[in-house]
Amino acid sequence: MTDQLEEIKKGFVENTLGELSSLRADLSENPEQDGNKEKAQKVFMTMHGICGTAPVLGFEHLVPMSRKMEKVFDRIRKGEEELSEQIRVQALRGVDFMISELQQHSESVS
Repeated sequence: MTDQLEEIKKGFVENTLGELSSLRADLSENPEQDGNKEKAQKVFMTMHGICGTAPVLGFEHLVPMSRKMEKVFDRIRKGEEELSEQIRVQALRGVDFMISELQQHSESVS
């Protein structure tokens, strides 16, 4: 059972690192009004997945950041808030934090 759980964790880390790297690239692009809702949807869905899966696999420390980002980008995708430069920069910092945390876990397991 332990080996199976470690494989699941490894898959989560690999997949999430890929998704976060993709988000980082999207958020680093020059903001365009037309693409903001699509970016917001992508960020929301990624964060929603992390919020649901991370605590089950022992990555509780990712939940506060992903929950905050999920809430903000939910408002953006619903048109209740704009994707400002400040939000974009803070989101990049959040993504960088999560990437760093997952990379550290990955290195300690390897």
